[in-house]
Amino acid sequence: MRKFIVLVTLCYTTATLVVLGFVSNWLRDSLLFEGSVIVPTLVFSIPIVLVVAVMAYRRENEWLTVALLAIVLGSGWYVAKTHHAAYGEWLPSLATAEVETSGTTVLNAHGQTIRYRLELHNPGTITHREYLVVTRGGTEQRIRIPIFDDARSGYVSAKAPNDWIILHPTPDTNVYRADIGRFLFVRKSFQVNLRTRAVKTIATKPSG
Repeated sequence: MRKFIVLVTLCYTTATLVVLGFVSNWLRDSLLFEGSVIVPTLVFSIPIVLVVAVMAYRRENEWLTVALLAIVLGSGWYVAKTHHAAYGEWLPSLATAEVETSGTTVLNAHGQTIRYRLELHNPGTITHREYLVVTRGGTEQRIRIPIFDDARSGYVSAKAPNDWIILHPTPDTNVYRADIGRFLFVRKSFQVNLRTRAVKTIATKPSG
């Protein structure tokens, strides 16, 4: 029985950590609870499973083992059901990233030329990411901008770069204001520091 308890616990914990790693872009991005409908369940289930597993292992108790199995199967079913209801898929897709781009445009400010574009990675899915890609002084920077709060947020493919994003200079040569364009169904503005890559939301308006 102890071998079974260890096997179930290891399989569930490993699978959960892999899914959390995938959702967080392998820890390159923060694990925000609002970023995915399945993250809270996965995060809270791990310590519960471990506590029940330790108790079942020490006592070699059949009922605790049944409880452990019920928690594992129940959590897995709930995660799959919740993800399917939200995104139409039972589990996060491991497919190669789909990338859509606004196209590149040029901004001349503070005596320098900046080329920039917006990229949508895996739009409409749990693993969506939005990046501002800026080339300045021959160096390309990729800065993540939290445009979509919900993976189901809509958009229309850009016909011109300013359909998705418009950069405006500020008195600081490293800081720019990024306004989100009308073809992304989100009305936000961000303050972007090209030196530190820090991003701050400075305005949010209802879409429409």
